[in-house]
Amino acid sequence: MIAVALIGDALIYAVLPLYHEQFGVSLAMVGVLLSLNRWIRLLANSVVAHFGERIGPHALLIAAAVGSIVSTTLYGLGDGAPLQIAARMLWGVSFAALNLATLAYSVSDRANAGKRVGLVGAIIGVVQIMALLGGAWLVLNVGPRHVFVIFGAVTALSLVAALLLPRLPPEPTTAKGFRLPIPHRLEIWGFMLGFASDGVFLLTLAFLMKDSITSVAPVMAAAALIALRWVVQIATGPLAGWIGDRFGAQRIAIANGALLVAGFMLIAAGHEVLGALLVMTTRGMFNTLIPVLVIERGHGGVMSSQASYSTWRDFGAAVGPLSAPWLFLNVAQGPLYASLGVLLGIAAWFCMVRR
Repeated sequence: MIAVALIGDALIYAVLPLYHEQFGVSLAMVGVLLSLNRWIRLLANSVVAHFGERIGPHALLIAAAVGSIVSTTLYGLGDGAPLQIAARMLWGVSFAALNLATLAYSVSDRANAGKRVGLVGAIIGVVQIMALLGGAWLVLNVGPRHVFVIFGAVTALSLVAALLLPRLPPEPTTAKGFRLPIPHRLEIWGFMLGFASDGVFLLTLAFLMKDSITSVAPVMAAAALIALRWVVQIATGPLAGWIGDRFGAQRIAIANGALLVAGFMLIAAGHEVLGALLVMTTRGMFNTLIPVLVIERGHGGVMSSQASYSTWRDFGAAVGPLSAPWLFLNVAQGPLYASLGVLLGIAAWFCMVRR
């Protein structure tokens, strides 16, 4: 269900930077739009978790499916900033509900949580690869706006799936009101991961491929690399989840973090394609590892604990796109990506290696 709901958001990262004029927005506004849903989720993650623990994951999924249908369609219908802003805000709330409710279903059997998270990631990956590559092809044949209207109709399948899912009981909760989460070490890592890989890297990916790959359309190259993240989850997600269940996810996360840093350093050295491949690969692995790390940490309920991490990752991913246009235009590629690699290395040591 979540796989179909995600297709519009996944494609917009490859399309909007290259075709922003056809959507009636400036390049600077692209950074605002691609970060706006993350800013909304800073508050929405905890608010949705607060209410989700009371009404249950099933109701969250139904509401999120409706939101994803409307927001994806608005991407194609909206001409100018106001409607695009509304669509991104709606998607921010919808994704918060999708993410937390899907996790609740995945870890309802906690002894096999890693395997189930990995399996869900693999299923999502199949749909996202088809949507990204098929969507990029549609962009070249029907135009960048019409493809989102088509995807909006396809997203309606997510509502059907949500209605058919069994109900889970609401999680036990306390009478404590809503509070913004305090960052711990895992949240600090989430912020840096969001800023560097979800923010600056994703927003500049299309331009890196435009300068590095000339044999195919830039939108196809960017979509293919974004799809690689999902290839990784299909290939390694269930395995990484099983290893995490048996041996703990921290050791795998440390090695994966080192490879992520290496990817940024390769981009800094001028090996854009190889570095981007490594970044997208390791970024995909973290999508499986992080939920297991959250469960191992054991702070509070599943949804509230995941919401705390997601809030700080979203904070980083909100700051990143706002900074990326200015950074990409004013800082040379080498120093920019080398600095990001160093910051990620420091964060990985502090948050995952240091005891």
